[in-house]
Amino acid sequence: MSLMRCIPGKCTWTDACCSGFSKVIGAAPLKDALLKEDKKEKWDSQRDEKLDSSFCLENRPVNIVNDSEVNGFRPLSEPITIEVNECNLAPFSLPQECFSYVPEPGMVVCSFENGESERMISCNTELSKDELSMLQKLQEEAALQKRAFVPSLSVAAVRYLGDTGDVQEALQRMNETQAWRLSYFSSPISDSSVLDDLSKGFIYFCGRDAALRPALVMRASRVPFGIPAEQFGRLFVFCMEYFLRYMVLPGRVENIVVIVDLKDISYSQMPTVSALMELKEVLTKQDAGRVFCFYVCNMPFIVRALTSVVQAAMTEKQRQKMRFVDVSELVQDFALNQLEEDLGGTRRLETTFFPFPLPPGPFAAGSSEVMEAVPNLHQLITAETARGRLRDVRRSNRANRRLELSEAARAELKGLRALEVDEVESGEEDRHRGNPRNWTKDKMDKEEQSNWMDLLKDGTVGGACRREGSPQRGQIKPTSQSSLENQQVNSQCMFLCPFCRVGIHVAR
Repeated sequence: MSLMRCIPGKCTWTDACCSGFSKVIGAAPLKDALLKEDKKEKWDSQRDEKLDSSFCLENRPVNIVNDSEVNGFRPLSEPITIEVNECNLAPFSLPQECFSYVPEPGMVVCSFENGESERMISCNTELSKDELSMLQKLQEEAALQKRAFVPSLSVAAVRYLGDTGDVQEALQRMNETQAWRLSYFSSPISDSSVLDDLSKGFIYFCGRDAALRPALVMRASRVPFGIPAEQFGRLFVFCMEYFLRYMVLPGRVENIVVIVDLKDISYSQMPTVSALMELKEVLTKQDAGRVFCFYVCNMPFIVRALTSVVQAAMTEKQRQKMRFVDVSELVQDFALNQLEEDLGGTRRLETTFFPFPLPPGPFAAGSSEVMEAVPNLHQLITAETARGRLRDVRRSNRANRRLELSEAARAELKGLRALEVDEVESGEEDRHRGNPRNWTKDKMDKEEQSNWMDLLKDGTVGGACRREGSPQRGQIKPTSQSSLENQQVNSQCMFLCPFCRVGIHVAR
């Protein structure tokens, strides 16, 4: 007799029970039973290995784009996430001010009073020495595990490292997010499939703040009663993918703000637990730092009474990301023409919500002067340009900041004086392939040479300079006490206030 283990997903009552218990097999000889058991153990091991490495190179050869690297990772083919008819693209999805905008240092990396920081701009920009070191280790670990990623995910690697502080955890999160994205976008979300829901006006882009971040308005009173949670989540995902394709500009604008309007909300319109959990699910699958902050306004009395309790339990970082405000305070961060009347602006209430009602500038806080602007500049931006790229230490600072634009797009932007000539990639790349002998005065300044030497001494630069030796595994830094406190506060806040459960989770 032999004891047979239950094989999950591959068992019958002949072999074993479906609950993981063993069953005594007495009909077959011991030798045959043992051979059968060994065969199933081998199958079980292969199945677990396949699940664990579902995105390893050898398991998905059909999706490999080529042998080159993208952002330091082996690339998979990018799925098409949304399909938008040309007539449904807002003319001012990407205003010309974005091209000449230079974010302040505090907008690139937000610092908090407790010493924490969060990177908000991660593409086409400089990274710190520590970030480059962790990124190098993550790239090496991914190569060691034979992982490949779609470019839209590999370009967010620094965001995952900043959010987790650990190479292994960041790699695991990237794998999980990629699995979700490839499954969720097995077919693209078309604008026609969400048009009816978008026309109801409970979620839409209305304008941009003073830092040119698009403002996503969510009006709770307009949410149809009984709307399925998956349907609400699908709308949010569509809006985020629209932003990532048509409204973002790497190195300049990479975040949104969310205005949550609770005016005239009734008890029947309060979001259900399932709707909140679905929204939480899709939010957690977005890249860390994509939502700059939440503005919660027009709060009912019972919610307003709870805000002091909630804020007292929040950390400084959470208070900065979850802001309970009066509508009159929004003008401190928005131009008046970017907000509707009931949100403190000068625009009439919108009645058509798709194409998104996005006005041109100005965008300076408190301004209201209407300006003439050139529409449809989003047509100059390809999907690759919108994704951006991570900093490559083999390239100069100027080359890392450049936008990859076609000659026609470059010429048009130069005519508009919306972009400096040096900021546009014109085909000749100022690359430095990790060879200090190629350093010349006109290619790399002393600061860049110094940074290179520091990285080489620390062994944190790969490429042509360092390939020998096995990649270092393990933690880069342990979970901080403040991170543990944030997790505890998240649970407390989500318990106290059902209206801001999702926002508090994102403001971790």
